Amino acid sequence: MSGTARVEGRRDAVALAALLAGTLLAPLNSSMVAVALYPVQQDLGASLGAATWMVTSFYLAACVAQPVMGRIADRTGPRALFVGGMLLASAASAAAPFVTDVAGLVVCRSLLAVGVSTSFPCALILVRRGGGSGRQLGRIAVVNTTAGAVGPVLGGLLTDWAGWPAIFWVNLPLTLGAVAVAAFRLPGRERGPVPDGRLSGGIDILGVLLFAGGMLALLRVMLALPRVEPVTVVAAVSLLIGFVVREARYRAPFIDVTALWSHRGLVPVLSIFVLFNLTYYSAFYGLPQWFQGSLGLDPAAAGLLVLPIAATSVLATMAGSWALRVVSSERLAFLSALLLLAGVAVLLVFDASTPLTIVVPVGVLLGIPYGLGNLVMQQQMYDRAPDRLTGLVGGLFQSARYIGAILAVGLVGACAPTGPAAVGDLTTLAYAMTVVAVLVLAAVAADSVLARRRTAAIRWTALVPSAGSTRGDHHG
Repeated sequence: MSGTARVEGRRDAVALAALLAGTLLAPLNSSMVAVALYPVQQDLGASLGAATWMVTSFYLAACVAQPVMGRIADRTGPRALFVGGMLLASAASAAAPFVTDVAGLVVCRSLLAVGVSTSFPCALILVRRGGGSGRQLGRIAVVNTTAGAVGPVLGGLLTDWAGWPAIFWVNLPLTLGAVAVAAFRLPGRERGPVPDGRLSGGIDILGVLLFAGGMLALLRVMLALPRVEPVTVVAAVSLLIGFVVREARYRAPFIDVTALWSHRGLVPVLSIFVLFNLTYYSAFYGLPQWFQGSLGLDPAAAGLLVLPIAATSVLATMAGSWALRVVSSERLAFLSALLLLAGVAVLLVFDASTPLTIVVPVGVLLGIPYGLGNLVMQQQMYDRAPDRLTGLVGGLFQSARYIGAILAVGLVGACAPTGPAAVGDLTTLAYAMTVVAVLVLAAVAADSVLARRRTAAIRWTALVPSAGSTRGDHHG
């Protein structure tokens, strides 16, 4: 028995390694492209606005694809979906260097996003089948955080060495290697009872289209800020409301909003994660502009000053994996929210005279809550998700990250200074981030109270039958 257990353990470890290789591709490709935008503009003769769609199309496609892939993974098992996703990502990465315009790159980036979106929900399903090791969940969080941190540095080195096509070529060893391992090591469809009717039907295409249309309209609203486009706002609200109504009534929904709402702890953690990433990415995107506009630094130096945020977040994720063994996730979530508020509040005093000796420690302070909060909320999402919705909820968790990033792009644009004398002014953005961080802290505190009540209710429910049985035995 022990020998069989060791063999299965090694098999799961190798399978998880393949999934981790796929999982890192999403944050890696979303961050590497930042340094390739200017070379793409120069090489293909595109405008900055057109090149920016390489970034936003990836976020939008991944935001929609993550829950779709999660729902498919819940029904089919991880192997076929993950292998298919990695083959799609390989094809998109191989084709991208040969396109001749930005529109072709946007298509390739969108297909790449769909392909790599299979990894995270499949990884969660594998962890669930293996008993739900907190250490394995920690590895997933560390890989995601590390990939996002090294992406700009790796992208810069590859672009200098071989031009912008290199940020696509680098995916191929990872995707093809993951396919070779996953095809033999990943489990297929799990034998067992047939899912209930709300999961066993085909993919709700209309639900997917409503969700995608709502996200696209929301992206358009945010990118247009501070200018408001009433028609686009109405379209975004109408599409998203229509999506919720459709999914609540449809027999086999794309996203089972009824099931999500019935598991009371899921909606709060997903909502908090959106606000959390809105705050973090506002700093991540806004600070480099302030470094260049106010401190007069060049792009390379500005990138180096952002590095402490990313590097510290990796270390905080590693430390958080250990802390979760001895401290509750609710307490660590509150600590990360408090540190996030402290970090963005300090930005209120930043101006052109702020020395770099202050800027770097603040970057470290911002990195700690992101790494810790990302890990803790991933753990909460996993703990609160029912087994049958593991993949779907995992996909929604990643979608929440991308929605936060999309909103951050709009917030940074809306808070950008308008007058020449105000170039590089961070005050408006810092106030906005502080307000959102206060909301995060309040939401985390409220969720902690509700979590304690849910735990107490579950314990009471478990005790009541025992008490009834005891009274019956006594009277008998």
